[in-house]
Amino acid sequence: MRLRNSKPLSNQQAAREVSLGALGFLAADPERIGPFLAESGLSPADLRGIAGSTAFHVALLDYLINRQDLLIAYAEGAKIDPGHVVAAREILFHADLPED
Repeated sequence: MRLRNSKPLSNQQAAREVSLGALGFLAADPERIGPFLAESGLSPADLRGIAGSTAFHVALLDYLINRQDLLIAYAEGAKIDPGHVVAAREILFHADLPED
């Protein structure tokens, strides 16, 4: 993925973009974001402060992956393969693990 006049995105940056897209997808519809907020225990006001956390992005993608209807709807709307969401989750999950 490349933005105009910029360097190619790293895997981690691309994974975060997938997650931010998923957040936008959920947030665009109260019937999609409501269950996520209820399950996570977050309020809408919490999202701004936590949206930079890698752990939040992993949890968000886990939520989407575990709801196949939402996963497919997001992937179709974003014009990406659903497998990209799974790959993004794995990249972000491993981003914060200490290296041996």
